[in-house]
Amino acid sequence: MTRQKAIILETHFDRDIDQVWAVLADTQRLNQVAGTGFAPYVAEDVLQPDGSVIRHARKKIGPITLRWRESFGEWVEGRFCRHVRLFDNGPFEELTASFRLEPDNTGTRVICEFLARWSSPLGDILAASGLFKLMTAPVVKAIETIMAEHIAERDVSPVHSEKRLARAADDASTERRLEDVVARIEAGPYAHDLALRLRNFLVTTNPIRLKHLRPLELAEVWDVPPDHVVDLFIAAQREGLLTMRWEIMCPRCRGGKSKSLLLSDMPRAVHCESCNIDFERDFTNNVELVFSPSRWLKGLPDGDFCLMSPASTPHVKLQCDLGPGETRQEALSLPAGRYRLRTLEVGGECEVNHDGGRMGEIKVTKADVASGDPAPPGQVRMTNLDHRKRCVVIESTAWSAGALTGEKVIGMRAFRDLCPEQLLRPGDDVEIGRVAIFFSDLKGSTALYESIGDSRAFALVREHFAFLEERVSRHGGVVVKTIGDAVMAVFADGDAAMSTSMDIQGEVAAFNEGRGEEAIEIKIGLHEGSCIAITNDGSLDYFGGTVNLAARLQSEARGGEIVLSEDIAANPLARRLLKDSGVKWETGMLAGFAMPIPFARFGPN
Repeated sequence: MTRQKAIILETHFDRDIDQVWAVLADTQRLNQVAGTGFAPYVAEDVLQPDGSVIRHARKKIGPITLRWRESFGEWVEGRFCRHVRLFDNGPFEELTASFRLEPDNTGTRVICEFLARWSSPLGDILAASGLFKLMTAPVVKAIETIMAEHIAERDVSPVHSEKRLARAADDASTERRLEDVVARIEAGPYAHDLALRLRNFLVTTNPIRLKHLRPLELAEVWDVPPDHVVDLFIAAQREGLLTMRWEIMCPRCRGGKSKSLLLSDMPRAVHCESCNIDFERDFTNNVELVFSPSRWLKGLPDGDFCLMSPASTPHVKLQCDLGPGETRQEALSLPAGRYRLRTLEVGGECEVNHDGGRMGEIKVTKADVASGDPAPPGQVRMTNLDHRKRCVVIESTAWSAGALTGEKVIGMRAFRDLCPEQLLRPGDDVEIGRVAIFFSDLKGSTALYESIGDSRAFALVREHFAFLEERVSRHGGVVVKTIGDAVMAVFADGDAAMSTSMDIQGEVAAFNEGRGEEAIEIKIGLHEGSCIAITNDGSLDYFGGTVNLAARLQSEARGGEIVLSEDIAANPLARRLLKDSGVKWETGMLAGFAMPIPFARFGPN
């Protein structure tokens, strides 16, 4: 006969629910601090005949290797989280842990519930001995410990945290090596006065949080420009403080399913065991560059402390199991935005534009997921019309905002300067969904060579290249190549390309000062869109219609002008400039394009 025992423990924090959820949702860290003996562990996803996936986990405790089936977890953001383990051996048949958050007058009450089921004599002995209570009490203590750390982290001012140097290790040689590396990073052009802050972050942060570092998320916490933190991380990687790797993320579960140290090692296609799907790499959406500290500084734990931590998938707002034919309703108010409705298992999905009001009922069938009639305000209603158990997921499609995707990083100057080994395989190419292309050329360069001679003209052209490259670098762009007197550069966005162009045309007069007949005029063309990246002559290069159009727009420019496409003009900076200048639009036939192309001239002429 199966017996069971439940333990309910409560604690309270003088913080609102969002702050408490941010701590409790990090179940990886929670399990690590609690040290219950079940973590870290290893797991394997095994495909079943019906297309579902079972996660088998194991952990050696003393002389016994425990084996169990790991649930994928249930949670509703800001409300509750539940995790179940069904054991194949050992004293217990099931262990379930959950926590629930409730507001009260002065903050948030946390109710933790632990349930054990067993039918073995050994389970009787352990339950009577009080071991189960000894196993669960540290979890609440861990919650309180982590909450205190979280509050302390948020209460320390950025200036103070930068200047306080925490001890890195008891080993003096590690201390010296760390200080030398930090000094080299600070001396380079990509530190942005953040090297000490990174040092302290790496030294004082829990190792679990360092296994998967995302610079864009850290930039938000530090309240500094994202590009500065990316530059810093790349420089730290170059100096050996950090390691970096490319991960291809599953489009359903968002887990990193392929890990490569080099671009040249990255596969084109990947299989996700958890979701049982094959998918292609996509530099715009699912290729991410992530970091972790080098092992000489801090060893990271092997295995995982929790495979389905809500903090690891913050885009997932709800993940709930439904039995066959079950209807379930949960309290959840979602802000306006675009959400994807799907199941954890392989099946259909749909995207909805939520206006922040009533959410449509989620209806799951064998092959489809659909949004139906509105649920009550502040509620999510789900119905499973399938004959199998299904797990419903609501996720924000804005999940990639904190991911340093391949598209974002390969056009950055720090990456091109400090990671020359990061090249695609010969014959390989990747599609970049959005990049700004800059082309410039000199007006009347042929006449210039004739008037001042080849030697002086060539020296002037080289000076002009340096002038352009400094301004391209100033705004985070990269000079891809020079073609005769022309320059091609790339930028992560159109505003950076526009700012660079404005600086060039605004500062060329200073460049020309005192040059007399050697004064130059620069013509610039800008366009933004998708293109193809390849390795060409030992460096990354770009090809496609976007590149061709940018080059043709440069050909339309007169000396001192910037000619820009509609796509560039749609960026905020360009919109403001064009509005203030009263620029006139033109439409013309450009070489290589079948239809007339609209463009705008911006400049003194």
